[in-house]
Amino acid sequence: MKKLYRFLSPKFQTFFSEYPVKMVPRYGHGKPPHAELYEIINRNRDEYRLFLEKTLELKDKIQDINKLDQESDLSSPGWNNGMLPGLDIVGIYAMLAIKQPKRYVEVGSGNSTKVAFRSKSDNDLATEITSIDPQPRAEIDNLADKIIRKPFEDIDYSEVLDLEAGDILFIDNSHRILPNSDSMVFFLEILPKLKKGVIVHIHDIYLPYDYPQFMCDRFYTEQYGLAMYILANPEKYATILPNYFIFEDKELSELISPMWNHPNLEGVEQHGGSYWLEIR
Repeated sequence: MKKLYRFLSPKFQTFFSEYPVKMVPRYGHGKPPHAELYEIINRNRDEYRLFLEKTLELKDKIQDINKLDQESDLSSPGWNNGMLPGLDIVGIYAMLAIKQPKRYVEVGSGNSTKVAFRSKSDNDLATEITSIDPQPRAEIDNLADKIIRKPFEDIDYSEVLDLEAGDILFIDNSHRILPNSDSMVFFLEILPKLKKGVIVHIHDIYLPYDYPQFMCDRFYTEQYGLAMYILANPEKYATILPNYFIFEDKELSELISPMWNHPNLEGVEQHGGSYWLEIR
């Protein structure tokens, strides 16, 4: 019935292919990771370790965040929100607190905006938050300094391309590289043109592993575009925080484990899908 509903509903777009593909994870999830990507990502583990150690210095502030079902303030972030898992909340909060960007431009807003604003407030940052999203999932207009309620593929990109070293571009969009999609525009028109030192976040990335089956079922393709960039030029597109890799890595996941030892975080999802790069 669910498939029939999606086929008939105007809310969904149906794709037809004359070349059927068995859409299953090719790497990871019971199989080895992509070997070359694993080697590239693994070689930066000292950088991840240092960042996680700095993140633990923020532990008391991060642990003060409530679970969503225990948070009455709609503008505040919450654990177990169904969209942004635990390690990603930790990563966003810490990245702003540690890097202290002048500008944080977000494509796809909601829970992440709440976390960014919380970090900005807690750490007395002067960061300007820009929200780009035609229909954000959460009411976050009061948290952003600048609001663009248009699809990413339809905006003027000058503000994005003007980002300077230390600024953050946060991408959490449709996750599908298709003709004229926001993901296609990001990979073909934005990422190659960003200035050195800009920090880039892309969500729902599992590299060096494949998408889990439920994301294969959604036809997500975004991380394959990212993988090509990393394979072709890992020095320029330098991985600085690959959350799913960290979650799967015994040493790194144990390093961040004290973060979860607090009543507010009991039962919280400890994985993540955020992938952070720095243009070098």
